[in-house]
Amino acid sequence: MLLLTDYFSRLLSLFTALPAYHTDCLSLAGRSVRLNTPSDILRGRLLPALSHLLVEGEPETTGLTIWYAVDADLPDRVTAPPWPGFNAQGFNAALDQEAVQLFFQPWQRQLFLYSRQQRTGIYWVQTAADLPWWEASFPFRALFHFWTRDLPAQLVHAGAVAKAGKSVLITGPSGSGKSTSCLTLLRSGYQYLGDDYVWVELTGHPVVYTLYQTAKVEPDNLKERFSDWMPYVVNKELLGQQKAIFYIRELWERSFIPAAALSAVLLPRVTYQERSLFERIRPAQALLAMAPTTLHHLPHHRQAAYRKLTQISTVLPGFRWSLGSDPQLFEQSIDQLYSDELS
Repeated sequence: MLLLTDYFSRLLSLFTALPAYHTDCLSLAGRSVRLNTPSDILRGRLLPALSHLLVEGEPETTGLTIWYAVDADLPDRVTAPPWPGFNAQGFNAALDQEAVQLFFQPWQRQLFLYSRQQRTGIYWVQTAADLPWWEASFPFRALFHFWTRDLPAQLVHAGAVAKAGKSVLITGPSGSGKSTSCLTLLRSGYQYLGDDYVWVELTGHPVVYTLYQTAKVEPDNLKERFSDWMPYVVNKELLGQQKAIFYIRELWERSFIPAAALSAVLLPRVTYQERSLFERIRPAQALLAMAPTTLHHLPHHRQAAYRKLTQISTVLPGFRWSLGSDPQLFEQSIDQLYSDELS
């Protein structure tokens, strides 16, 4: 029977046999990442979300290497993983994934593979046309998550904003108001670190790092709240089929920051009242909001990730944020939180 480690080695050999490829180097939370690809098309679609992390020159050491390509770029075709049993989140509980981890959703014709020993990831999609639109907004998300297993760091399904050097995580399931809250606060003077996935370092007091410079909003939300940003939507021709995508660093360069110390976890909840209100919650409540949505989308090595999310919710104060309809009162509510609770 084919082992997952053998499958990884077979795919990696297709990449390392390439006679030429592009290399882009990133710096993420003080660690170096090398992105290697022979694909101009994929590079053009995936790299913009990470462009704020680009650095010049070759690093002395590499923390993570990622190879990515489509079939047409490789010397041979990639064969799909031969094992049955992948669930809707790309996870297969029957596979031994201790050494090599695999995220595979067969109907999307893409896969993510990672070797812990080699600290090397592979992203393959059959053709450029098969690239799901959302991957361009958070490229290599699964590979970054695999990498954190052996690091004092965790990807969190959350947005983050900052003011006066103090940041807050804004977390919860899709539709809870994360993106709208982050982007509204960005426009009112707060600094931006992300609206969907952020990187949290856990050496000492938690620090949040900007992983992606993208932001996404539903087309109806764009029309209602952010219509003046329409000129900056990078996928205008596909609105209706996709969420509107922005590159925040290009739109709000002065408010785009790389990192900030974390001061609180906020759980937004859309309500039908006028005022926006904060309510202090227990660490367990913050964990129960943050962990399910993060681990649903990133199902591998759940126990290790859960421990890190528990650490975040234990160290930081948590608040439920009932989002009211009045924009001015919305901004006043978080200004009041910063003044009363986070000063």
